[in-house]
Amino acid sequence: MAEGGFNRVFELTMRDGLQVLARLPYPSTQPKALATTSEVATMDLLRSHGLPTPVVYGYSTSANNAVGAEYILMEKIRGQCLGDIWYDLVSEQKVKIMDAVMDQEVKLFEIAFPGYGSVYYDKDLPKHMERIRFPNKGGEFCLGPDASLGHWFGTRSQLDIPRGLAANPIEVLQQGAKKELAWLRAYGRRRYPFDTVYREMFNYEKVDPRDHISSLQTFLQVSQDLVPQETWLHKPVLRHPDLNLNNILIDENHKVVSIIDWQHASVLPLFLNCGVPKAFMTYDPLRHISEDSERASEPRRQHEDESVCDTYLCKAEAKLKSHYDALNYELKHRVQAIWEDSKAPWEGNSIPLQAGLISLAERWPEIATTKTSACPIRFSQKETEAIIERKAQQVDLDTQMNLIRAEIGIASDGWVSHERYDQAVARAAEIKEEALGRTEDDLEREMTEKHWPFDDRDEEE
Repeated sequence: MAEGGFNRVFELTMRDGLQVLARLPYPSTQPKALATTSEVATMDLLRSHGLPTPVVYGYSTSANNAVGAEYILMEKIRGQCLGDIWYDLVSEQKVKIMDAVMDQEVKLFEIAFPGYGSVYYDKDLPKHMERIRFPNKGGEFCLGPDASLGHWFGTRSQLDIPRGLAANPIEVLQQGAKKELAWLRAYGRRRYPFDTVYREMFNYEKVDPRDHISSLQTFLQVSQDLVPQETWLHKPVLRHPDLNLNNILIDENHKVVSIIDWQHASVLPLFLNCGVPKAFMTYDPLRHISEDSERASEPRRQHEDESVCDTYLCKAEAKLKSHYDALNYELKHRVQAIWEDSKAPWEGNSIPLQAGLISLAERWPEIATTKTSACPIRFSQKETEAIIERKAQQVDLDTQMNLIRAEIGIASDGWVSHERYDQAVARAAEIKEEALGRTEDDLEREMTEKHWPFDDRDEEE
């Protein structure tokens, strides 16, 4: 029925006409067993609090079964994917749907959690794993390791380290960086940046991980000062990990009948978990890739998307004031961004984390909770200038790459629909030939050929 980034979904029709969805993770999905059991427990917990999630009929957290894979068997919801019709709706219909989604978010915020991590049934979490139990009318639940992908990506799953279960915000801020430090010390080696378009600024040389290790150590030194003093911002909150238009199902009356795909969800402090859902973010041209006739209407759609984001903020102010206030927390974007960079799997690019540290150093007097403490962030003037310049280059290259992807017709991860695949491959080949034709010498041509961003390559090199 569907293939996503982590799972295949099959539709099963029984002899009596009952239809069931079977969701199976890919062999590469991490952490398979924990992601499966956490998603089941999360959906059951949310449904017990009145949120519309699919009913789970059965599941297996082990591949040692007749299916040969972990799986979830769940209810097939009779509803339409919002992404299929969103841009055909009038403003009043969009506002009605946003209002209904906000009502569900209100229910999310009302659930009390005793800490931070991912939700599990106590009986399903392996006995050796730490947990924080909490009773609920839907069963005996607990918080356990954070099931989000970054904690388990690649060989990180082999590390024997704490993974996201935390009793206080400072632990949440630090555990991602500590995980990455442990991985770099065990597996880190020189490599090219994963984003091939960045390689020229590093003179096509492999990057040493020691710079990232040093930046992570500095982040850990300043992390305690990034926790807001306002304790209401520490509230443990569970939100959808990827609330895009395709994960919202509605009926013919535009009522929200289900919110799906809770895999990798985790409970985090409000100041880290607040944000406008992807479904209602401002304009993204990659959503609108199709024929030239549709591209002509993109300026109108951009304006509409910006209005949708503003409407979401107005709804939050009226119905979910704590979320609205968190969104307006002055340092939210700065803290969220550097936290994301500190816990992201290192793939040869340390510039975002270093630039984030420089940004913190510039505002240290107003950030530091201990006003007398000296800023521990140390970059020379020459290092600072080089990092800021490279960060600006990367932002510019990202913009260029988005335009090229839109021209080819692919998403940021290279995904393209089956129907458009041959067309995308042909256009990518044309753009490559155009780029090679603009090279000025043999060396530039060789490097462009070797590091072309849309060719197959070893992602670990």
